[in-house]
Amino acid sequence: MLDLIISLGWGTFSITREKAEKLVDMLITKGEISREEAKNTINVLLARGEKEREEVRQYFKREVNGILQKCNFATRDDFMALQERVKALEAKVSGSSDEDAKSG
Repeated sequence: MLDLIISLGWGTFSITREKAEKLVDMLITKGEISREEAKNTINVLLARGEKEREEVRQYFKREVNGILQKCNFATRDDFMALQERVKALEAKVSGSSDEDAKSG
């Protein structure tokens, strides 16, 4: 049944509840599914759409991370680690300045 929907060009990637309900109503009208199957079909369509959206998000995340690594860009984690090191060095330098002032 879902294969029929996909072959109709609807796809599930961008399906919303409203689109799913319209599609299911059309299938009920054509006698493809019963009213009892409608709610389950809508839920299946929405779940599949969310799964496909998550797969696309993960794909783009992997691709972007790969590009960043190839271009040798710093990641957020790299930046945060450097920021912590700078804070630690500032604290160390600030502490040394206080000790130098006390001893001088």
